[in-house]
Amino acid sequence: MSKTLAFRPRQESMPIEEGSWHGNSNSFELRILEDEKDIREALQLRGRAYTAIGYDIDKADGEYSDHFDTLATTVLFGVYDSGRIVGTVRLCFSLPQSVASLPCASHYPALRDMHRSQSHGFVEISRLSIEPDIANVSYRTTLYAFLVRASLTAALATGVSMLLIATRPDWVKFYRYMLGFQQIGEPAFYPPGDFKITLLGGSLEQARMRQRLQNRFFKITEEEVASMKNSIGRTLGRADQAEEIKIAV
Repeated sequence: MSKTLAFRPRQESMPIEEGSWHGNSNSFELRILEDEKDIREALQLRGRAYTAIGYDIDKADGEYSDHFDTLATTVLFGVYDSGRIVGTVRLCFSLPQSVASLPCASHYPALRDMHRSQSHGFVEISRLSIEPDIANVSYRTTLYAFLVRASLTAALATGVSMLLIATRPDWVKFYRYMLGFQQIGEPAFYPPGDFKITLLGGSLEQARMRQRLQNRFFKITEEEVASMKNSIGRTLGRADQAEEIKIAV
């Protein structure tokens, strides 16, 4: 069964725009997805979101997935609003001696050299997707920040050294400003490969320094970190590879 975490948005509810989803960001609920039905709904949402921004996703069942979704080192988050899934993001953790469990590793060679100097490994934030039929821009912005903040909380809870995110060029400014992330290597055709994607990375300390300046989006409570640590620790702890993941639980 998927786990609900003690985690709340850090923005007030946005005004409703005509023809949009109702925009009640105060009702957001964060879950670690483990139930087969929940995972399927998240992958279908991902498929819709990627198709809406111009990727050629040809899947008969509407799901967009790859083998990284099934690895023991991967955690999938879903955000729900009044019982409806409205957003999802994937976290992939590296192994101590290898970055093979990271989807970005084979596309950005510069990452391998960086990995040797990081004592507590990486987490890659990827496949961040928002329901495309949500038209309320303010609501979408809050939801996007909620997913990023959930990923930052997971990094705090697991004690990784560095966060990575592969993103489209139009979101690079957001991550530079909000988290102080820097570009790693050259943009590449990260799957599905229709557009060149920029890989950004930064230390947890960098992100936390920026977080303190951006409390509206990223103020994280001890309760949230504790809930994340407990839930994500149990999720990874059941996996055969869990002992190989440097995770402070």
